Amino acid sequence: MRKFISTIPPQEVTHNFTTAINAALVPLSGFRVYMTDSEKAGRSMAEDREGYVRLISRIANQFPDALSRSDAPDDLVTHLDYYDRLEANRLALLQALEVIQEISLGTATDIMTFADRYHANLKIARNHDASIDLAMREVDDWNARFGNRTPQEPENPEPTKEEKKPTKDGEPPLDSPPIE
Repeated sequence: MRKFISTIPPQEVTHNFTTAINAALVPLSGFRVYMTDSEKAGRSMAEDREGYVRLISRIANQFPDALSRSDAPDDLVTHLDYYDRLEANRLALLQALEVIQEISLGTATDIMTFADRYHANLKIARNHDASIDLAMREVDDWNARFGNRTPQEPENPEPTKEEKKPTKDGEPPLDSPPIE
């Protein structure tokens, strides 16, 4: 397998990145909104509703007299502009997150490649060196507890709805037990 990480940046690069992200959040702290779970589950503008809201906004701006006296169509326009700016922030953060996740995955893949190769070499060497054999017992214990886990499937799984469906003529499927 190829090595993904060819150059590891100095620690100050990752530290400065974290510091910059944290510093970027400070100006937004005065505008932060805290919502309860029930408020989060309430009505909000989903992706497929943005066009609808923008259409309502255009019509409301064209016919402001049709709104109640307490409503100003510019309020919705202002909120939509703010939403667009926040969306740009969100996309920038998603792009940064994707970069970090890819680098992290590459690093983790390299780490496991090293570990597998080192384990194979140590496994061979333990046959000739008692101290390595003793040290590798902890690895054996680790593998016994956590290694090679596979989900256990039930011996007699419950048939799915598809398997229970009768045939076109109303008879039970051929592999069904006889009806008594």
